[in-house]
Amino acid sequence: MSRVKCVYKPSDYPGAPDEATKHDLAELFEHLCPGEPKTEPHSGYALLAQSPRLALNIAKLADYIIRDMPWSQNRVMRELSVQVLNIHFKCDFSFQAHLKYGEANGLSLEKQAAIPYWRTTNIFNEEERLIIEFTFAAVAGDVPEELFARVVKKYGERGAVECTAMVAWWSFWAIILNAVR
Repeated sequence: MSRVKCVYKPSDYPGAPDEATKHDLAELFEHLCPGEPKTEPHSGYALLAQSPRLALNIAKLADYIIRDMPWSQNRVMRELSVQVLNIHFKCDFSFQAHLKYGEANGLSLEKQAAIPYWRTTNIFNEEERLIIEFTFAAVAGDVPEELFARVVKKYGERGAVECTAMVAWWSFWAIILNAVR
């Protein structure tokens, strides 16, 4: 159960919001669910909607990181990295949610389950091993020069920066989801 009230629609906002907050809520939900909302935003945005302006700006950044950033278009590697950091942060909520996204984007359930054993299993290819190693190192705050050089060799400097930004982005969500449960 969440430690804060989730705001899945503007009327869920606790208390009587002032006019600025009402405006921010309207703008947020128009961005998340354009037109007549048929679905609710995912739980992460419902939590951030306690601060609607924050949630809106995070949603705009997400649009780029998830939909437009070139490195994130490699969906198998993206989902693999997300699951690695979910394991690192012990974010079971996000790990469970990403099982279906991973599978839908070409990352098998078998590989997702094997992440903790990546060093000893032969299920992962060379690129997948690189992403697993890099993600674990990045979230631990200790990326050796040699490892970063391998990421640059594989993806170029821009790709290495974008990969790192993507790891930071999904780490942000794992930390928030863990904190508010």
